[in-house]
Amino acid sequence: MKALPILLVLLMLWSAIWRPGPGDYVARELELELPSAQTTDTYDDHGGFHGDGLLHTELTFSPEDGARVEEAVSHHPSGRWNPFPMDDKMESFLYRGGAAELAGWTVPERGWWYLLDRQEDREGSMFQRSSFNYTLAVYDSAAATLSYLEFDT
Repeated sequence: MKALPILLVLLMLWSAIWRPGPGDYVARELELELPSAQTTDTYDDHGGFHGDGLLHTELTFSPEDGARVEEAVSHHPSGRWNPFPMDDKMESFLYRGGAAELAGWTVPERGWWYLLDRQEDREGSMFQRSSFNYTLAVYDSAAATLSYLEFDT
């Protein structure tokens, strides 16, 4: 019985100290099991009115781990991952004046993309709204890089 209070104190300390990294967050949001990234770059300016802003994370993997990531996204059970190229309308929306352009992304020649519309009132076309709330992820096969962003206006 004496071990229970000690265990509870250790669990409380661990939960206070451990914070998930950007790779853990991306993996959870995309429902993927990701290997450890070789490099991670994150930018987040959510903090504006009602949490508006741009969260942008890039995870670069070794070629071997990149192949595992590509396998995971290309066979993801959600069916939300699509192979490049995008259709012109979607590419224009995201990369020419959209969040991918804000994040400094370039369109990969080959890879996979994922888009989740998180807008609460999904009336009308996503292309015609005055505000946006979406998640975009792009896996660049040649660079073994998974780019993730959340855009909220």
